[in-house]
Amino acid sequence: MLESASLPLWPLLAVALSLFAPLGASLLVADEDAPRRVGTISLVALLITLVGYAATGFAIHFGGIGILIDHPDVATLVWEWTPLKHGQLSFWGVAGWMGFGMAESQSPLAALLFLSALPLAATASLLAMTALWKRTSAAEGIFMAALIAFVLAPLVGNWTQAGGWLMHLGQSLGAGDGYLDFGGASFFLLAGGVALAALLAFRDTRLQPPTTDDGLFPALGASLLIIASIGWIIASPLQLWMGSSPIQGALNGLLALTAGGLIGLAYSWFILGEPGVTWTSRCAAAGWVAALAAIPWISPLQSMLIGAVAAWIYIMVVWLVRELLGWYDPGDLFSVFGPPAGWGLLVAGFFAPSKGQFRAQIIGVASIFLLAFFVTSIYLMVIYLIHSIADAKRRAETISEPEPDTFLSEQ
Repeated sequence: MLESASLPLWPLLAVALSLFAPLGASLLVADEDAPRRVGTISLVALLITLVGYAATGFAIHFGGIGILIDHPDVATLVWEWTPLKHGQLSFWGVAGWMGFGMAESQSPLAALLFLSALPLAATASLLAMTALWKRTSAAEGIFMAALIAFVLAPLVGNWTQAGGWLMHLGQSLGAGDGYLDFGGASFFLLAGGVALAALLAFRDTRLQPPTTDDGLFPALGASLLIIASIGWIIASPLQLWMGSSPIQGALNGLLALTAGGLIGLAYSWFILGEPGVTWTSRCAAAGWVAALAAIPWISPLQSMLIGAVAAWIYIMVVWLVRELLGWYDPGDLFSVFGPPAGWGLLVAGFFAPSKGQFRAQIIGVASIFLLAFFVTSIYLMVIYLIHSIADAKRRAETISEPEPDTFLSEQ
């Protein structure tokens, strides 16, 4: 049980900054129809996540947080559901099960936990909608975002932040200190799994990204996403009570971002003959996302190395998707967030002092990515079947229509 001090008020300012995250992510992956998409998707994602976390998300995410943190404000949030019937049940929690509809969570600390979780969950929902943009109807994209906000993002949050089974892999399987993710890179990995499922399902070759490097929106998006990231790191009380340093983490994250941005600047200058703002912005964001998992435990030099490698991973994945496969990845969404987040989460296992930590990171990365990938794939298969049945019904109705009476029409 972790003891906690009285709840400070300054995290509220950090929460306000962190709410720029969905808008920043939307601008970062903006393409030719950015003005219309950014305004629509950013607001819809935030509203859906607010409703989703109030209805079910908070309970699934933080319903068992009282087991981990000793504070009267969360004393009722002590039910962690597990599918096991025997054995060490406390090590295999899958979902919180208290606080649905915010019924058992009317307290300052519960409200802060709710607000600090919003930016990451809303960003994951937004990226899910963006991955389906132009590929499905608006309603189908919104339903996918709701699935993220109501269920998938809360599950990932529970597993990685609030006492779920990934956090206890050290006790259950002897895998280091359990799965480590300080800054929430797992939520970007979740979005990457959704994006890859969409890429494989549609494999768009007719829709191609613009050939010009108009970097206004990506540059602004990267800046807002970075500001928001520092906000959510500082806002979460979980980081302070678990002995981590959000201040050192913010510094290391900025250094990782700088290294990634410089790689993107040099690469774009080489291939375009001039500095490319879009390349620079997205490489910087890839570096930042990769560093999120381990930023309070690594040195400045290590953070820069992580950011630089993440930028090269982004560049190689873009080349694979665009040039080799010829698929359309809206705003390089999968390339920016999926592989860099996975790289950062895996490399956190190398820098952790505990033996077996890398094994915990592999289990966590595989579990979160496959959860997003398979759920999205099943959802897209259902959409395909529904559309196929509807098309077949329309064709049957067209064929069954009686032919007009030629003699009467001639008269």
